[in-house]
Amino acid sequence: MKSNFSRLDERLREYIYEKRWQSLKYIQEETIPAILDTQKHVLIAAGTASGKTEACFFPIITTLAHNVKKGVEVLYIGPLKALINDQFERLKPLLQNMDIKLWRWHGDVERAHKQKLLENPGGILQITPESLEALLLRQPLKIKDLFSNLGFIVIDEVHAFIGTDRGSQLLCLLERIHEMTRTEPQGINPPRRIGLSATLGDYHAALSWLGSDSGEVILISDKNESAALKESRRFSLAVDFFNDDGFYPAIYDQCRGDNNTPVRKCIIFTNSRIEAEETTAALKKIARKRNSEDHFQVHHGSIAAALRAETERKLRETEGSQTIAATATLELGIDIGKLDRIIQIGAPMSVSAFVQRLGRSGRRSGVSQMYFCSREIREPLNNSPLERIPWTLIKTIAIIELYLKEQWTEEPDRRPLPYSLLCHQTLSILASLGEQSIDELSRRVLSLPPFAQVEKADYAELMQTLKAGSYIEKTEEGKYIIGLEGERIINHYSFFSVFPDEDEFRVTFMGRELGKVNFIPPEGAGLVLGGKNWKVEDVRLRNKEICVVPGVESGARIWRGGSSSLHTKVVRAMKQVLLEKKHYRYLSITAMERLREGREFAEEYNLENKLFIPAHNFAPGRFSYDDTAPLNSFFLIPWLGSRSMRTLSLILQKKEIRENLGIIFMEQENPFAYRIVSKNSIETFRRELQFQIACIQGAEILLDSKRIPFTDKYDYLLPSRLLIKQYAANMLDTAELEQLFNE
Repeated sequence: MKSNFSRLDERLREYIYEKRWQSLKYIQEETIPAILDTQKHVLIAAGTASGKTEACFFPIITTLAHNVKKGVEVLYIGPLKALINDQFERLKPLLQNMDIKLWRWHGDVERAHKQKLLENPGGILQITPESLEALLLRQPLKIKDLFSNLGFIVIDEVHAFIGTDRGSQLLCLLERIHEMTRTEPQGINPPRRIGLSATLGDYHAALSWLGSDSGEVILISDKNESAALKESRRFSLAVDFFNDDGFYPAIYDQCRGDNNTPVRKCIIFTNSRIEAEETTAALKKIARKRNSEDHFQVHHGSIAAALRAETERKLRETEGSQTIAATATLELGIDIGKLDRIIQIGAPMSVSAFVQRLGRSGRRSGVSQMYFCSREIREPLNNSPLERIPWTLIKTIAIIELYLKEQWTEEPDRRPLPYSLLCHQTLSILASLGEQSIDELSRRVLSLPPFAQVEKADYAELMQTLKAGSYIEKTEEGKYIIGLEGERIINHYSFFSVFPDEDEFRVTFMGRELGKVNFIPPEGAGLVLGGKNWKVEDVRLRNKEICVVPGVESGARIWRGGSSSLHTKVVRAMKQVLLEKKHYRYLSITAMERLREGREFAEEYNLENKLFIPAHNFAPGRFSYDDTAPLNSFFLIPWLGSRSMRTLSLILQKKEIRENLGIIFMEQENPFAYRIVSKNSIETFRRELQFQIACIQGAEILLDSKRIPFTDKYDYLLPSRLLIKQYAANMLDTAELEQLFNE
């Protein structure tokens, strides 16, 4: 096959020669004609460290070098400021001998740098969605000069945007830029979008998202590589299990390796900031006891940006051993050098997270290594038979098997009615463009891709609610403008992000910020932050500051936990793991023994064919009711994902349905099962539940607006009817429940 190398600008060819690359990689060869010979969008889906950035920018820079225009020609969207900083340094050498400017724009970039761009725009601009929102809002008169010659929009880590409000916000911003820069009703063709991702299973959703402006999309994937190249990408998996004792020492040993395979650099991924802090503190303690080097750091969103950057630099540049306990903040494509091993505490949140984390290692040895470890601390007073099922262990195995056997990853969440974002974009457009008639505003807002399923009547109702709350106002000429309450919202820096706000407090030691917490601890309390122990000395509410001094070990938990969305296919795979007799070669002896115990329980209670199992430890004196009929205590294990479990919970909690089901007591035992006490027998309960599910005519009838949790940032602005409609469409699923009793 003839190489496309010769089609690149000669200065790029010189750069490649200087790097002593033997040849271009597969995706780099394929991307060159896709960008140079077509006007289509492009999706580049390939593993971590596969050269996606160069694949994208080699032909783009070649295009720019041959015809430099005024204004920004390439807009690079990154999900993280750290990733933008990283890619800024990565692109600078490519542009060193070219007349192409490179800019970055986010909250940590100095004002002078931004002003230079506004005065003399050109080249490549790297920016986050939030900063792009701020740019449209604060500099609307500059948008045409900035982006009138915009040719390419590069969206890095595109999987991080699809199916999220942040991704929908980004689509709105791109459409608004095109609307503000075109000179005719039909205008010029929109800029070409180039999506980059290392974690995509089914490409359909990504192709649809990237081509939401009705453009065609070319897919370039390393799945099309030759079998020989694929086989060269090897990985090593190990799954371990502990009953608490020996848990942290085992992790410590994994961070060191042995004489045959020493480990110099690794990341320990946790599913919460709490775990990251506790793990770092525990490993530091072991290092002190063993009189060994302490090379353990922590990295998560509540750590101060400067400290996170220093941790990333150490991992990337330090020659000695470095271990970082992190949340998803290191999951994306920040350059952190050559990692020897990834350690996962507990099960990954999803198959996508597993694939993304696995791909972070293996650059040095050619083998991606990932060690999973989970532990159980059984509650002696609980004495629940469901504790015999190793839920975390079977979830880990299910996630691994889904990827190994099917190369399956979750499709993005469905959010057809993002009314909260609709509020946000309405206020943003009014603030940016000034007064608008209702027809003008409706056209601008409802034509944005995320709002394709929003009905005009719903938007009219939302506008009336916003007007009643003084978020918008109507002028004497009958046009809409931002109201007093709307001004208060848009003038706060948090407006640019569509993430729900957390009331955070800065934690400082001698004036230096260590990180943030999302509640107020009492004076004298202990905190764990940055992997170190601190004692609260002073709480300054006016400044939202918590002053600390070094303290002794503390078990304080300083963040409120969140929730995650689990796909039904993962839960069904967990059931299969529990029921089948298959041996998994990557399990340790203790993990195999724990799985065997769970399988014995599944066989004993016939979980293959039963949704309900009896709970024999029910204490009648715990409940008070008038009937003298005997009570039945049992567990319901429906093997459903988060959306369907959420829906089933609402059904079981609805007053008239509870009465028909005879429910005296109900609680969710864990994310997978309910414990129920009912006047009805299991069989009667089963038949009645099947009947009640069949009678449900849409999820909206299950909801009470006063009891719906706010899931999105501007839910508090919505009228009750739209709040119900949004929650039903975006968070619930009745279709799977209808099949529950037919399997």
